[in-house]
Amino acid sequence: MIRLEFAPEDYQPKIESQLRDYSKKVSMPGFRPGKVPAGMVKKMYGKSILVDELNKLTSDALMGYIRDSNLDILGNPLPAEENDNSLDLDNPGTIKLSFEIGLAPSFELIISSAQQFPIYAPLIDDEFISKEVANYRERLGEYAETEISAESDIVNGSFVELDANGNVVENGITKNTDIHDADLKEGNAKAFVGLKQGDSISINMKETFGNTKVIAAILGINEEQVNALESPFRFTVDNVKRKGEAELNQDFFDKLFGKDVIFNEDELRARIAKDADERFKKDSEARFFNEVVEGLVSNSNFELPDEFLKRWLRSNNDGKVEENDIEENYTKYARGIRWQLIENKIIRDFNIQVTREQAIESVATEFMAYMGGIEFSSDEQRARVQQIAEQMLQNEKEANRIYGRLFNEAMNRIFLENFSIKRIEMPFDEWAQKVSEPLNA
Repeated sequence: MIRLEFAPEDYQPKIESQLRDYSKKVSMPGFRPGKVPAGMVKKMYGKSILVDELNKLTSDALMGYIRDSNLDILGNPLPAEENDNSLDLDNPGTIKLSFEIGLAPSFELIISSAQQFPIYAPLIDDEFISKEVANYRERLGEYAETEISAESDIVNGSFVELDANGNVVENGITKNTDIHDADLKEGNAKAFVGLKQGDSISINMKETFGNTKVIAAILGINEEQVNALESPFRFTVDNVKRKGEAELNQDFFDKLFGKDVIFNEDELRARIAKDADERFKKDSEARFFNEVVEGLVSNSNFELPDEFLKRWLRSNNDGKVEENDIEENYTKYARGIRWQLIENKIIRDFNIQVTREQAIESVATEFMAYMGGIEFSSDEQRARVQQIAEQMLQNEKEANRIYGRLFNEAMNRIFLENFSIKRIEMPFDEWAQKVSEPLNA
């Protein structure tokens, strides 16, 4: 509890000074500017000036005491229930106020190899690498004509509009186009399967494709015309194209990684393994960070001023949060406070600092990665990227995100260097599920 006491001589001179300033500025009918009687000014503005001055005096004294006493507090000071709220503004006299504070606990934090945490890693085995090779070959494969259509083939042909009797509508809609699986309504993947050149099928456009925008694009009309469609269409196949797998040759290797970087399949598989390890390392380490945070918070044994924090939550929400909600959510809130205290101690103990230059460099790196990992060849280009980064840091929300990430990355390096690590490898699908699931799931 912090108790403050203000005698009239602590606040009265400032109030008199404020009143003199008001007298010089106030305007009132019947008086020249600056000539309004002091008594009238005091009657009109004295109470509001007193309240403002007492609020400022209280805030300065309270925060000054906390600062000078090196008190580490949680939340903000709260007026005590013992305060006398019936202040006589006409004759305030000596004013006594009390404030409750929640002191942050002091505690020891040990970060050493005596503690072990898991780091999950995907198993980059021959099966995984073979799937990646197949994916690359499919992605870079080329389309060639085939005889009979299957799922995922591109079927090219012509649509013609029919009347109710199945005859071609004179001056009706006709359009030649390619049909992809993605165009079809869900569940209709087989609608264009088993067709060969010259085959014709009757199509109800809305039932087959569903999406108005897709139908409009296929037939070359607008969505309003699509909505008015009632007649069926006949589709006649011109050709069928199927995407084949790219050959494992030098052209394939050059398209993937640049000219003369990879020369054979063994080098390709080794490169895939290396890239996968680097690509998934970030997710593995992010999960490791969360495991450490959970462990440190769960094993923290310092006491929090729970009752004060609950009162502070009620006060801070202006009565908009129900008492039951505070009680139900307090455990989650308290865990956040515990981590904040632990985080601040780690930052102090290990002297973690993030400079503005580091933040700018981080944003520039993010930007270059977003642009496909390009490197800038001129000072002018790099200066432009730096300017973009500086503009982003002027946004408070974005700046908090960037600095927060950099502090977390610095802490994670400390965790990786100081804790004992148990590396757990698992099949890729299991790993992907593990790193994305909630802790303690």
